[in-house]
Amino acid sequence: MESKNINKVIAVVVWYNPNEKMTSSISLYNKDVEYVVIIDNSENDNSHLTQAIPNAIYIPLYKNTGIATALNTGCEKALSLGSEWVMTMDQDSEWNQQSVKEYISIANQYEAIDITAIFSPFHDCDSHPEKHHKTGLYEEKKVIMCSGNLLRLDAWKNAGGFREDFFIDSVDDEICCHLRKMGWKIVRINNINLTHNLGNGAQYLPHTRKLYISHSPWRYYYIARNIRQMIYLYPDMRSYYRTEILKYIKRLCLYDWNEKADKLREFIRGWKDGKKAIAALQQA
Repeated sequence: MESKNINKVIAVVVWYNPNEKMTSSISLYNKDVEYVVIIDNSENDNSHLTQAIPNAIYIPLYKNTGIATALNTGCEKALSLGSEWVMTMDQDSEWNQQSVKEYISIANQYEAIDITAIFSPFHDCDSHPEKHHKTGLYEEKKVIMCSGNLLRLDAWKNAGGFREDFFIDSVDDEICCHLRKMGWKIVRINNINLTHNLGNGAQYLPHTRKLYISHSPWRYYYIARNIRQMIYLYPDMRSYYRTEILKYIKRLCLYDWNEKADKLREFIRGWKDGKKAIAALQQA
């Protein structure tokens, strides 16, 4: 395989009911990429928010198609524009003091770039990135959050894209596991920080500094359904996802009192539907 340095990068941003802050976030990096392809999952047209972004390409979908479908739409557009890499961005993420140019430069210096499908920044979710940083500049990961990632488009295409039936939860995990299964590497660059806002549902667990996100009931459906499928699809990750599912159950039962009954009901429904999805895969 020939070496493919990261040159022409197109940012793919997924919006859902955006505001002016999302435009400000894009202004931190739009000069470092060729285009900013904005895929809008909102029901309304928000093209007015893109007027201050000269290299924006706005694609409204007029409904919430899910994160996977939106990302795939953006990647297809980037391919049509001749890009070999995209930078996938969440609307709740902001670049810290480092520039995207610096991020790309460090990625290009990685000796195994030829077999790397994803480079990721360090995701700062609690405003204290320094306490998490490893001593090494590059760190191989099994799964990584999607926001801020440099994604190789030929690898994305060969993997079949992001899994659209997952809709939202475990979408980023699934493509990481799929790519690793194909022989690609997932690499985090530990000195490049991306601030990621976990949203209004984020809270610290009692007597700890561990963040917990209180999701709406419908999200617990997808969490349970998709994790059950991940356990089946990727045997090497079974222990990890079994631990994750137990964490969700514990935190939901002990700490989440808002709509608890509805959340538990949706969680159980999702777990059952995950079993049905596995049965369908086995029969295919």
